[in-house]
Amino acid sequence: MKMFKLTALALASTLVLVGCGDDNDNNVSAGNGTTTPDVPVKPPVDNNLSEIDQAKEMIRTAKLFVSDNLAVTNVYKGASDILTEKQEARLSYTFDVPNSLYYYMQENDLSQLKAVDIVALANDQEFNNILGDLALTPESGFLATLDADGQFQLSGATKVVVKEYDYIYNPSTGTYKETLVNQDTFKTVYEGFENALSSNTSSASFNGGIGFKSLKIGSGSDLVTLSSTKGFTVSGQFSDKIVVDDEFDLNDVNRAGITLEKAVIKLGNLKLTANDSVIEAKNFEFAALDISKKLADNSLVVRTIPYKLAITGNMTKKKPATNVEITLNANANDADIKNFLIVTDAGNIEETANKYVGMEIVLAIKGNVTKKGATTIPLDFQANLKRTARNIIELEGLKASVEGKSLFVTGKSTLDSNYDVVSTQFLVEQNKASIKLNVDADGDFIKDTAGKLGDIMVNDKDYGDLMDNDGKITAKFIDDSLIIL
Repeated sequence: MKMFKLTALALASTLVLVGCGDDNDNNVSAGNGTTTPDVPVKPPVDNNLSEIDQAKEMIRTAKLFVSDNLAVTNVYKGASDILTEKQEARLSYTFDVPNSLYYYMQENDLSQLKAVDIVALANDQEFNNILGDLALTPESGFLATLDADGQFQLSGATKVVVKEYDYIYNPSTGTYKETLVNQDTFKTVYEGFENALSSNTSSASFNGGIGFKSLKIGSGSDLVTLSSTKGFTVSGQFSDKIVVDDEFDLNDVNRAGITLEKAVIKLGNLKLTANDSVIEAKNFEFAALDISKKLADNSLVVRTIPYKLAITGNMTKKKPATNVEITLNANANDADIKNFLIVTDAGNIEETANKYVGMEIVLAIKGNVTKKGATTIPLDFQANLKRTARNIIELEGLKASVEGKSLFVTGKSTLDSNYDVVSTQFLVEQNKASIKLNVDADGDFIKDTAGKLGDIMVNDKDYGDLMDNDGKITAKFIDDSLIIL
């Protein structure tokens, strides 16, 4: 049942993006014509401020950014934990139900299971073994179907009873006894659930997916609703014909000498509603391909390289009031991966000499959040990164706006031969004011023996110093004024 277990939630928790970055100046694409959003530009200069006021304004804006970021962080610790532990368990069991029904139907060559059939199987040992901790009491109209090509569909409502047991040690008797450790009962409604991830047809290409209109889990204050316009679609192109059946395993395919030329997973729209929160993911796309090498013993070493992750998400909450949209777009050049990455005899991945894989990343966050005291903090942040040489990653532009004022940051990180960052330099700017900051290999800001982090400059004139004294960051200006960050 390996393929069946590829659900929306399982996929989201297992995605890993690997990238190295480009040997050209083109916008990076994933072969579908899309490019990363434009690099943010430096905001216009406010000529109404004197030079020293520009220096102070830049530091004040940085202080606002730091303080607001800390406030938001403190308030929103655990904000991503939208579901309670009980709701998370119920969601997992909701996907286990179709998984188990599918497996039972496949093993017993059944094309459908109606509510009356499932009720009649209540005392069937094989059926109960497949269900495991679950027991089902389906309502009239509950129906599971499985066609000859392995396409599964499920609709209707069922009561789900969960009984989890564990062996608990009894020190009095010195024995372990099977003990009920958790019990739960809830209702799940499946609307338009279908699994087309399995096929009995041999082909070099595959198109499938998992979809549902909605899943309603529980009731009242515990209700969780998961809805989607079309769920996940999966497409793959292989070097030879394969059968993507229920026991499909990419490792087995690779061992047979067949490689994945390209795989793309897309999400139409997925919305999770629970408690006082709504999380919506849309425009999701994930892509990967295989690179391989045949060794002297004729065995094939294969490495799967992800090269694209793009997603737009939105989160709304009632308490604290939140409406935030997040966009992440990370693209590596797939042609560069094929041409410039090699698998060594030891099974490691290396770039060929004097070449590197192109990569661009953009992260944008925009919206409003509320900190303690019911103060609304507007968020407006975008950062663009690009690998511009084998040992260089550039921060092409980072624009952070807070309370109507913006900071603009550029930077450059230098990598060693193992691709570890050895040094980074940032240039922070606002109006005509700027400060250069340097970071060491451990990620710590570099300061001189007096504790100075950098000079606060305006039009090439020094208007003060940014100091770090035992972790206390202070800006000292030439008019003897101070701003403590």
